[in-house]
Amino acid sequence: MRIIILNDYGFINGGATQVAIASLNALAMHGFDVTFVSSVGPIAATIDRNLVNVINFNQHDLLSNPSRVKAAINGLWNFQTAMNFESLLKQYDPKDTIIHLHSWVKSLSSSVVHRAIKMGFKIVCTLHDYFSVCPNGGFYNYQLKKACALAPMSLACIANNCDARNYSQKLWRVTRQAIQSNVGGIPNEIKHFITVSDYSENLLRPFLPSTARFFRVRNPIEINKYPLPNAGNNEAFTFIGRLSTEKGGVLFAKAAKLTGVKAVFVGNGSEEKNIRDANPSAEILGWQNREGVIQAIRSSKAIVFPSLWHETQGLVVLEAAALGIPAIVSDTCAASEAIVDGESGLLFRAGDIHDLSTKLTLLHNNQKLATSFGSKAYNQYWNDPCTIEDHINGLINAYKNIFDFNA
Repeated sequence: MRIIILNDYGFINGGATQVAIASLNALAMHGFDVTFVSSVGPIAATIDRNLVNVINFNQHDLLSNPSRVKAAINGLWNFQTAMNFESLLKQYDPKDTIIHLHSWVKSLSSSVVHRAIKMGFKIVCTLHDYFSVCPNGGFYNYQLKKACALAPMSLACIANNCDARNYSQKLWRVTRQAIQSNVGGIPNEIKHFITVSDYSENLLRPFLPSTARFFRVRNPIEINKYPLPNAGNNEAFTFIGRLSTEKGGVLFAKAAKLTGVKAVFVGNGSEEKNIRDANPSAEILGWQNREGVIQAIRSSKAIVFPSLWHETQGLVVLEAAALGIPAIVSDTCAASEAIVDGESGLLFRAGDIHDLSTKLTLLHNNQKLATSFGSKAYNQYWNDPCTIEDHINGLINAYKNIFDFNA
């Protein structure tokens, strides 16, 4: 079996790419012929080029393209990546090759999937986000700053300005979605999908082909097992992730100020100024390397995951559990599946500053409770850890099932 991993970026810049790259070396070490195809470089140094064939198209993503006109066109349909990918696929046989799609909207575009389908290749897509069906990829209204309940690409959806910038940008996204669906083949001509949580799968299923087959493959958590800490002895409540509107950082900053707890932010983004304005005493550390993130988690009384949109998973909550640190999580995202409310963490009503403040106060004032939650989260995680081995076994099972199905 030959496997082509297809992704916008060749370097780790988010969860989807992290998962895509994490699988490469391990799949190759299991004896598969693995090729990693990306559009935007550089290539992650962790990829073993003695094991993995690496192809990069040396393209811009939407934001880095010096020509806004070319960026707009390529975002709809990238002719160059389509031709490059077609040339590459001529070296492969559809009978023994599977294409695993991770991300495509930032540079590759759906043009590459269109070419692969025309050439008869089997495709499986991991649903890291909602771009397969939703124009802005998040079932989220950036203007109202709340989750969106409209059916994607319905008339109501098209008429609604949910974009972070303006309605013209929304119409461009609608155009991209229409091309992707009607020409590019995403999702209508993809027969196999990998999901990462019940929450995201249930949200997506009504808008995906009724004949589609789904596989559950847990994302890997690459983390060592440290001794169980005493979380209650720590002071900080920590947010880890992109500082953007839908992540709820400002909500956490306000709640922390209201309750007088120490708030720490690991990450950067467009909301940094608003977070500082909302809570001048908040500590913003910026992006940290892997060791820095682990240290920030281990120094926390709890991780706060205040997301306002429908996160597909929320890996940091699982990472915190693996380190013995509990989490306070919004109840309208998939990360809520990672905790048992009142036992290994706390849920709060999404967007509700008063409910979040109550949960912050509860753990701030009760060290024993925070330690107990952390201990239960730790045991819950390590009783069934999300290892790279578990992830690879899930992928191999899905790949073989797809080949048997198409035999």
